[in-house]
Amino acid sequence: MPRLITVALALSLLLNAFFVGGFVYRGWIGGPLPFEQRMLPPPPPPPPPSARPSALEVVAGDLNLDPAQRQALRGVFEQHAQVRRERSREMQKVREQIVAEYKRVPLDHARLAPLIDRMGDLRADQQKETVRALAQMESQLDPEQRVKMHQILVDRLLSSPWARPPGPPPPPRPSQ
Repeated sequence: MPRLITVALALSLLLNAFFVGGFVYRGWIGGPLPFEQRMLPPPPPPPPPSARPSALEVVAGDLNLDPAQRQALRGVFEQHAQVRRERSREMQKVREQIVAEYKRVPLDHARLAPLIDRMGDLRADQQKETVRALAQMESQLDPEQRVKMHQILVDRLLSSPWARPPGPPPPPRPSQ
């Protein structure tokens, strides 16, 4: 009789170990099953394009402007945001026209070339507007912030994907 109880307890322990092990595996290693994934809430939608901060806002954030400087630059920020929104709408319209042309068979270079040129012009105008706003912002900065602003701009340009040559990335620069 004691042997039967020992065997029953051993089997119960083994069954419990497999039961708990299954939950641990599924929760930590295996992940949810396909039917459970359908029950999960959908991932949040990506932020709208306008939610992405402009270069002007990023630089202003990195410079730690004081409240007086922010107040003095409020008009510059608002004007820059307005122009940026309008230009983004224009760029979206041109992008839609380019997509419509890409859907046509065969591709018509004569119709695509002016659209691509227009998109390039809009992007160049957007960069010029950003530089104009940065110049206005620079007038409100103290000398230390001006030096920091120029360093931020150089670092952003050097770290952009368009500034890197193809191939392996260069070794990191030593900090000064």
